[in-house]
Amino acid sequence: MALLDDYSQNGGDGEADPGDLRRKRSEIDSQIAISESNLKKVLREKMDLEIEQRRLKKNEERIRVERDDLEKKMKKIQDDQRILEEEVNGFKKKMKVLQ
Repeated sequence: MALLDDYSQNGGDGEADPGDLRRKRSEIDSQIAISESNLKKVLREKMDLEIEQRRLKKNEERIRVERDDLEKKMKKIQDDQRILEEEVNGFKKKMKVLQ
């Protein structure tokens, strides 16, 4: 639509006013600078998010290892509990036999 407006303003003769061309180039240069600035901001944000993601993955792995260790300890404690309960029951049976 802007091209049609430009064409109408210039009378359709194909010759553009040098002042208009400079103004349009300046506007486009300004838009390029703004877009590049926005792009740099987005790229910085992306980099920050990627760093945070790597940090969280490391934490996740550390937590997983700690959880696995805890589960191994828990299993050993449960096994020890079972063995000791059986031992206590065995001694109680021996005690009843002696009475």
